[in-house]
Amino acid sequence: MQSHDENMQRFLDASRKYGITFNEDKVCLLGYEISKGLLKPDPERFQALRNLPPPHDMRSQKRIVGMLAYYSQWIPNFSNKINVLANNTSFPLSETVKTALNELKQELEKAAIFTIDYTRPLTVETDASDVAVAATLNQDGRPVAFFSRTLSKSERRHSAIEKEAYAIVESLRKWHHYLVGNRFTLVTDQRSVAFMYDKQSKGKIKNEKIQRWRLELSCFHYDVLYRPGKHNVAADTFSRNGCVSAMSRNELKLLHDSLCHPGVTRLWHLVRAKNLPFSCEDVRLVVNQCRICAEVKPRYFSNSNGTLIKAMQPFQRLSMDFKGPLPSTSRNTYLLTIVDEFSRFPFAYACSDMSASTVIRCLDNLFGLFGMPDYVHSDRGTSFMSREVQEFLHERGVATSRTTPYNPRGNSQVERLNGSLWKAITLALKTQGLPVSKWEQALNQALHSLRSLLCTATNETPHERIFKFYRRSTFGKSLPTWLAQPGKVLLKKGVRASKYDDGTIAVDLITCNPQYAIVRLPDGREETVSLRHLAPAPREGESEVYQHMEHEDFEPETNPITQMQVPTDHVTMEPMAAPNTHVQQGGNGHQEEVNAGAESPVREPPMSPTPSDGSIGPDRYNLRPRTSRPNYKV
Repeated sequence: MQSHDENMQRFLDASRKYGITFNEDKVCLLGYEISKGLLKPDPERFQALRNLPPPHDMRSQKRIVGMLAYYSQWIPNFSNKINVLANNTSFPLSETVKTALNELKQELEKAAIFTIDYTRPLTVETDASDVAVAATLNQDGRPVAFFSRTLSKSERRHSAIEKEAYAIVESLRKWHHYLVGNRFTLVTDQRSVAFMYDKQSKGKIKNEKIQRWRLELSCFHYDVLYRPGKHNVAADTFSRNGCVSAMSRNELKLLHDSLCHPGVTRLWHLVRAKNLPFSCEDVRLVVNQCRICAEVKPRYFSNSNGTLIKAMQPFQRLSMDFKGPLPSTSRNTYLLTIVDEFSRFPFAYACSDMSASTVIRCLDNLFGLFGMPDYVHSDRGTSFMSREVQEFLHERGVATSRTTPYNPRGNSQVERLNGSLWKAITLALKTQGLPVSKWEQALNQALHSLRSLLCTATNETPHERIFKFYRRSTFGKSLPTWLAQPGKVLLKKGVRASKYDDGTIAVDLITCNPQYAIVRLPDGREETVSLRHLAPAPREGESEVYQHMEHEDFEPETNPITQMQVPTDHVTMEPMAAPNTHVQQGGNGHQEEVNAGAESPVREPPMSPTPSDGSIGPDRYNLRPRTSRPNYKV
């Protein structure tokens, strides 16, 4: 008896050491839950189904409806239950639609097979997406179990074929206790994987990784079947669980509204520049579903007749015009709009009249901030042609030019600014529910939007083109979040002792700018490195789904400037002689009258903005390769 007690105590100590517990109310074993004499299916079988998130757009909704329709014959009264979800058109889902979706999930779980009949054939359907792998186990079309798993950061770097092959390996590892010793059918939507896992293609696989996986699956007896992706709906639905954006679609809608409703191209450019977790498809859906944009925005048609006189550097040539009269609750019923023709940087001043003194006051305010330009271009408005304005400009060494009569296209840039600015003001007022007469309240918001968003003619934002750094705002950052504060980061090694050494080392980030960073090495030395050689360090407790943002997707901004620099080297400050009037070819093949001194009003700038070899340079956002003319159309 004493030896029995000693052996029992030794056994209990060993069990406690290795985590073995006894006298539990229930235990999960081989896919079943055993509790108080009852045998139930393991709840983990349907964990992927329970965790299936509600759809966030029409595409994900169609995907879920297709998956439920795939098992519709096992769900009683399916057509009536799916009607609420299938006919939904608004997102996020209402409580009624969410309730209907949860009821369908419960019905599908009840329809699953609890006890497998091994005399009937089993089918494993697999699929993989960019961030997850998934599979379904069925018997005679009825579900047995569902499985999905998020890929790790290293696994996401695999090729599409390797991900599809890995989905098969993971699913068979998960359900080996169901499948070992039984013949089953393996279904994949990748024809290459079906060929490589086919046992008739021995010795024809060149990928060593897939060879090892195939060797691991040699204990299973299966037949490989290829199924096109459009018919592999069940596994495809579960493989895309991790593809939902970290930020909700409502936040993108708020961003779209706060920037006065930009289009797809400019909003997508801002999302990429600010490292926001939205896809191009998210941007398209938000813009296309915006009712205010559909009501206010007109349809534009590009006109390529003629070419404009192009400024070669910032503040070389300004264009100005008046817009009004406008409905207003104050005395200001006019807008004096000015645009820098090189950067498309807009300015706008609310005015009570269109007198020459008003123009001089606004120009004096502008010149005090940015210095004098080389030329000022305008139409033939009375205030612009007045003696006071001409003398004001000529005293400061600024040449002037005017459009020909009845030819607004000669001043096309500022005319386009008038339309874009008023459209942005109208959209902002409509979003806030304000009348048009309160347009002064939305003027600064509209100017901020135009200065921050992409100009497709220059392939840059106006602010970035004139100041050489990205405009700061309350939404997003021009640097990734892991570079915003000091902390641990990964630094790429230049040399490794062997191929088995780690390619990175953990260093302390001290500070950084959009191009370089100062880090502290493990030996205490501080070093300046490029942001291209840094990557975020893995953090404990953070969801794996949102750690997959690769640092290669971020390209640092060039030419960072900590202070505003305004080019004034080329401004001619000497008094000008009596102006001589002559005619010069203007934009779109029309003529302009030019008032200037003895020299030509269009001079070659002191420094050329293009590289010395004549190349245009790469597109910093890496969306489309640039050719002879910048093109940023999405």
